[in-house]
Amino acid sequence: MRETKSIFTFDEPIERLWSAVTVYEVLVHWLADEVRGRPKVGGEFSWTWKLGLEGNFTSHGTYIKIEPFRELVMEWKDHPAGNVFLQLIFESISLNQSSLTIVNGGFPDNDSSNVWLESAKEAWDGQAVLLKEFLKQNPDISKFMKKT
Repeated sequence: MRETKSIFTFDEPIERLWSAVTVYEVLVHWLADEVRGRPKVGGEFSWTWKLGLEGNFTSHGTYIKIEPFRELVMEWKDHPAGNVFLQLIFESISLNQSSLTIVNGGFPDNDSSNVWLESAKEAWDGQAVLLKEFLKQNPDISKFMKKT
């Protein structure tokens, strides 16, 4: 199986980065137009993007592994390339700096999956840039979170 991997450094404490990636009320501000499902091992999630004239695109998956502030692994249930997974690895570098490693894998070992692999890398690298911008513009992301 093939995978793509990128590492990004954020000028953010790891707790803030973790919240920005795992709280669905925050995800809708930088990842997708609609996000459903809270991280829970075995729990399901869906992300929907409104693509204008093309309509909506929704992706469904399951949370496979969750280690708070360390690792989040999701598996897609409906990816055209098959059993594709997303692994997010969080690392604290210092008090106000952390890294996020994005591994998108499970792509078949054949030339026809090249387009999926290249698209995945481009998409996740772009999402990381959006996440950085969102965090820079929103010093208090707790304002987006539901109060329980």
